[in-house]
Amino acid sequence: MADESLNNISLKALVNKGSNRVIFIESGHEFIDVLISFLTLPMGTIIKLARNHSAPLGIGCMKNLYASVKDIDVQHFRTNCWDMLLSPRNGAGPIVENLEMNIDDCDNTRFFRCSNGPCWTPTRLSYYNTVPCRCGNLMNIAVDVYAKAGHEVFVKGPVRLIISDDLQVLPPETSVSSSLLKKAGAMDSNTIEELSLDIGADEVFNLLMCSFVSKTPLTDIFLKRRPRSMFNKNIGTQQISINSRMIEEARNMYSEANEIFVKLIVSKSKNVVCYAEAGEDFVNLLFSFLMLPLGFILKAARDVCLKGCIDRLYKSVRNLDGRLWKSDTRKELVVRPKPSPGFCYQNHPLGIEEASNVLGDQAEIVDPLSQYYEDENEDSSLGFLKGPAMFMVTDSLVVSSISPILGLSVLNDMNVPITDVEVQTVHVGVEEAFGLLVASFGCESAALTSVFLRR
Repeated sequence: MADESLNNISLKALVNKGSNRVIFIESGHEFIDVLISFLTLPMGTIIKLARNHSAPLGIGCMKNLYASVKDIDVQHFRTNCWDMLLSPRNGAGPIVENLEMNIDDCDNTRFFRCSNGPCWTPTRLSYYNTVPCRCGNLMNIAVDVYAKAGHEVFVKGPVRLIISDDLQVLPPETSVSSSLLKKAGAMDSNTIEELSLDIGADEVFNLLMCSFVSKTPLTDIFLKRRPRSMFNKNIGTQQISINSRMIEEARNMYSEANEIFVKLIVSKSKNVVCYAEAGEDFVNLLFSFLMLPLGFILKAARDVCLKGCIDRLYKSVRNLDGRLWKSDTRKELVVRPKPSPGFCYQNHPLGIEEASNVLGDQAEIVDPLSQYYEDENEDSSLGFLKGPAMFMVTDSLVVSSISPILGLSVLNDMNVPITDVEVQTVHVGVEEAFGLLVASFGCESAALTSVFLRR
């Protein structure tokens, strides 16, 4: 988490004294930028932060994918690339390091180079100190590329905006504040109180976690001081609806030359997927969800019904007046966030675009999926795992090496007799890939079933 010695951020809150609820918060760019930056965080980072700070947040099946990366034998990985999934770099790069308060514990201004002098020209840098240089040495000498400026990040400095209790970022207009007051039932000035809040990194972290499980995170964190045990919920979803435009864009980019097929072990009587038998190509797809920014998933999950309100933050930020942004480019970093360069393999079913190299012509960022010391011409477009390999994937997206004994154990736990099982072979294309992404974010235990059996 960010350095606790950083100065806290001061906010003004309007509170309904009768219900002890935050009506809205008024803030300058410092806190607005921090709030907006949530959308640039990769899912792997969010899960890691929750795990590291004893906040067992149940973000659908994402937590199971994260745990699976940690548990799978490292010999299955093509390179030491698990860092990309467990501690992904923010695609917004050094820009987010200028935040007044950054809860991401990854320093996006720091890179690593080889200790071998001849390898410095041309300059090659790595995100991680576990990546080998083409000379065979590890790239483990730390280099700070950018200085932190500590200035405006996403919205313009003079602007002050309103943040509703459900994290909608709104213009400071009388009509907006009046609407929020009316909604809170606080039209009588005697029921309204103005509070000054002084928040630090811990409150910001709790606010992010609470936004997944609560419709009133400002009240829960700043007034009711609810314990972190409230995060031990699954965000759930009532429906899976996917952004059709993103599907079409991905279809234009994706070549199905190497099609993905999966065998589903299905309970005929219950009409549920017990588990799947899949190759490394399918697991590469699932693991790649961890390096995707939160905003990418919320953009894909059209009208998804969540227990929390993080989707309302995204929608309000997307609709924020363009004149309030520092630049159109900064807005794009949030409403169309991309993973860092080198984090996605080629021909991905989601049609993912990577962020541009923030170092420009200053240096080449070594592909974390490459292994220079094995083969300079190695194809880094194949994904994270070696092949051919077979894996078992449960309905809640727990991934493990394939095992008939484990498969029988899953059937036994589900009380499904072997006579009730049938095998269905399904194709995983662009639409199914987006379905799995949204389901992994919003479904607690039936991701495969929701995509392949209940469409």
